[in-house]
Amino acid sequence: MNKEDYLNEKFVNKMSSKYFRERKLKLYSQENVAVLGIDLQRVFLDPAHHAFLPSSQKFIFVLRDFYRDIKGQVPIIFTRHCHSNPELMAKWWHSEMPCNSAETEIHPKLEGFSDAIIEKRTYDAFYHTELDQILSVKGINTLIITGVMTHLCCETTAREAFARGFKIIYPIDGTLTQNAELHECSVRAIAHGFGITPTLSHLKSWLEI
Repeated sequence: MNKEDYLNEKFVNKMSSKYFRERKLKLYSQENVAVLGIDLQRVFLDPAHHAFLPSSQKFIFVLRDFYRDIKGQVPIIFTRHCHSNPELMAKWWHSEMPCNSAETEIHPKLEGFSDAIIEKRTYDAFYHTELDQILSVKGINTLIITGVMTHLCCETTAREAFARGFKIIYPIDGTLTQNAELHECSVRAIAHGFGITPTLSHLKSWLEI
């Protein structure tokens, strides 16, 4: 699968014009909202690692600004993905991501923003984790999905959250993957049947931050 540096203003504006419908945002309440930061780890965001995503540098700074602006006003929950043999994920990707390794640590530029970090073993952040319990205790009914990768862990978690009754917000520039084609496929699917797809800037205005 080709990798490219694609997450720029032109791409975001194009996706917004195609898939964001502002009228649907009015159906959502600014209360009982939480942010998920999916797998913001060195293995994806640090060029030294094999799964590095080329748009990472810009993405990190955009997300950091968003988290900084909402910190203390909206709960932020991070996930940390790790797996090893004989788990299916390791076999599928021909790669292990040990839980005690440096590559599975949260990227240092994004550390300190989360209110909780949960470990997961597969694409779905709800599967065999305490995420649902944490959200229930906080009374959360709306999830803003951010993180990596757009078409894998982020989309899978968004679909599962929708099936569990959560309202889904999937910011166009809030997730990242390997290339523009994969990113657009996910945004298109989410916008069609699962949630709304604003930009982070639009989302901050809606949250009145």
